[in-house]
Amino acid sequence: MNKRPDILKDNLWKLMWKLSLPGILGMMVISINSLVDSIYVSYFIGADAFAGVSLLFPLTLVITSVTVFIAAGSSSVLSRAIGADDKETQQKVLPNLIALSMISSIIIIGGGVFFSEELVAVMGGTDAMFEHGISYFKVYILGAFFNIYGLSANGLIRSEGKIKQAMTFTVMSVILNIMLTPLFIHTFSMSIEGAAWSSIVSMLIYAIATSLYFIKGKASFNTGRFKIGIEKDIIKDVMNIGTSAFVMQLSNVVKQFFLFRTLTWYGTPHDITFFSAAFRLFSFLAIPVLGLLQPMQPIIGINYGASNIKRCIEAVKVFRIGSILFVAVLMIPVLFFPEYCIQLLLPDIVLSSADIINLRSILAVLLLLPIASSGIILFQATGKGKLASLLPIGRQVVLFLPLILFLPRLYNVDGIYYALILENVLYALLVWIVSRNELRKFSEGISTEVALGK
Repeated sequence: MNKRPDILKDNLWKLMWKLSLPGILGMMVISINSLVDSIYVSYFIGADAFAGVSLLFPLTLVITSVTVFIAAGSSSVLSRAIGADDKETQQKVLPNLIALSMISSIIIIGGGVFFSEELVAVMGGTDAMFEHGISYFKVYILGAFFNIYGLSANGLIRSEGKIKQAMTFTVMSVILNIMLTPLFIHTFSMSIEGAAWSSIVSMLIYAIATSLYFIKGKASFNTGRFKIGIEKDIIKDVMNIGTSAFVMQLSNVVKQFFLFRTLTWYGTPHDITFFSAAFRLFSFLAIPVLGLLQPMQPIIGINYGASNIKRCIEAVKVFRIGSILFVAVLMIPVLFFPEYCIQLLLPDIVLSSADIINLRSILAVLLLLPIASSGIILFQATGKGKLASLLPIGRQVVLFLPLILFLPRLYNVDGIYYALILENVLYALLVWIVSRNELRKFSEGISTEVALGK
């Protein structure tokens, strides 16, 4: 079925749910995969292992940052090329994606292998947490290429509008990981290294399956030969858009570093373990919301490439309303049964009333996620890379760092949660104002064209 006429002509509400459902399911599976891995580590090894792996979030986010750099940039270039029917550019996207994945993976693996202990030590934690963290990280970093290339290439499939096909590969990989993780940890007695090896194996299969999709010519766009290539014009365009996504993810690395370091300064092992579980739960709910927003990028990108600006404006409104309603539904069970949800991850933990209040407060921030994320997606899809980069940088420098350095001094561990809540509220407001101004410019552009009779 040709996806392009759907994206250019179908009702946006129907199109959102049609394309979002596979994305939501796929991202839910990823979220469940991460949650199940955490449960396996917690149950089979212990709370220190769970906290040790959680302390590595900032380090593992480096791989994520590079992945979104390549994926977001390449996807934006491809979707606009599809909308403009630019076959020459379409052929250049995949070879350049492969080259960028290889170069970045070599750098990451080399740095991770040679400086693994120093990198993990920076994250802090107790001696037991450090030992578990270093054991996991030394193995996990070896699979960087499969993560970066596999997820980036899968992003091209989503850029075609084939969210269901992209989801199929994701579900396959996650189910494999869920099956392998207990075998590697418990049955094969590989302890925490087993969790890392199961992730590598599943991502290897994921990368192979995605490659075969392109090699066999199943893509709806002209991929050209499956090869490694570097084209200056493509790299430049990918970097322009990808830098914004990279900066946004890299800023999360900085954020996670300060969060966990602040926890080690002001909190107890219980506080670190609880925050790790709360963060996992937050991610579990946030990921499917991002799955709903996945089709927004190709819809806006393709329509923008086809100069259908009015439809781009309507798409932003539809996705924002739809995703806010969606996250509200997801939050209901967690807000009403917070203890049960945390105890799924940490069965022996006892929560205080302050823990429950902090958990509910930080999860309520999820309602603001669609506003901020949709704004950044709008900027990326329309080629406004600088704007999409400046906002995440400003968020960390102007909002997060001052708040996380100041509020914990007044309120100890509770100050960490206050800082996160206030930061997210202010950032969502800022992105909403900036994106509203950009949409107004789009509207003015339409009015000018109508006045000129174009």
